[in-house]
Amino acid sequence: MPAHRAVNQREKRDRLPTDRLLRAAQDRILQWWNDAYRESANRALAERFALEASVSLPGIASVDADLDSYYSAVNLQRLRLKQNQQVPEWSGRGYL
Repeated sequence: MPAHRAVNQREKRDRLPTDRLLRAAQDRILQWWNDAYRESANRALAERFALEASVSLPGIASVDADLDSYYSAVNLQRLRLKQNQQVPEWSGRGYL
């Protein structure tokens, strides 16, 4: 999904967004996924999104999952990375 290049390179880098930051962006994330993939005229793109999400995110057992399920799985994956691999978090100060 779109992100500001300078933020990714200088601030966020290899850190995870905090739970608070991810939740604050939930509506924007779901809207982006819907507009870019679910409502896309390019069916192959929509199918690829669903397939990649189903194989890479925990708890997604079907390519027909709803966007809320994908979002929940992203949250779970974020938590796993934080706990299991000790990936540091990024609070996004000034972006809420």
